[in-house]
Amino acid sequence: MGRRGQRKALKRLFAPKNWRIERKVKEWTVKPIPGPHSKEVSIPITILIRDYLGHASNRREVNFILNNGDVLVNGKAIKDSSFPVGLMDVIEIPKTKEFFRVLFDKKGSVNLVKIDESEKNTKLFKLIDKTKIKGNKLQLNLDNGANILSDENYQTSSTLVMKVPEMKIVDSLEFKEGYLGLVIKGKNVSKVGKISKITPYGIYKDAVILESGDDKFQTLKDYVLVVGKDSPIIKLE
Repeated sequence: MGRRGQRKALKRLFAPKNWRIERKVKEWTVKPIPGPHSKEVSIPITILIRDYLGHASNRREVNFILNNGDVLVNGKAIKDSSFPVGLMDVIEIPKTKEFFRVLFDKKGSVNLVKIDESEKNTKLFKLIDKTKIKGNKLQLNLDNGANILSDENYQTSSTLVMKVPEMKIVDSLEFKEGYLGLVIKGKNVSKVGKISKITPYGIYKDAVILESGDDKFQTLKDYVLVVGKDSPIIKLE
């Protein structure tokens, strides 16, 4: 007997907990294809269009919408209904002039935040690592797995403010005390606070203490994305 191909569907009960979907109504849901985000921190475009936004009642309608180029992700038309959309991605519906940014809520679930048109070409990336290559250029490795070349040097863990879809760096935010950080993982996910201290923490390279009013909380440096200095440069809620 020949080997069966990999399933193109996913049992709802086993779908990531951060997908806000009904799990007992139907048995199957969309399985995301490999893409710029892992399954744990992303969601298929079908679920956003159908379950979150209500612009379609089934996958056939979603495919019709996508094939007409009526949904853009970071400025590019998406045709595959299994395409994974993740943190900081911008969803644009040109016909209705709606714009949304993908973030996480307090429970860590994927959330859509409505934004102004002026933000639609702005996306934040965390700089994970960098490598020097031929031609005295730097290869910047970003949190979504993308690599870009740069003539300028940037601090690891800083945030690169980029224009999409061109992937052009227009600004950067250093990871340092006094700047605002958004927690993107862990029990404090979605919290925003001023970075008050960066300190060694056991076997981990760094721990970060953030403050927001009377609230003080600690997390890992890898779990924080710098989003501004005195105020966030993008809408977060």
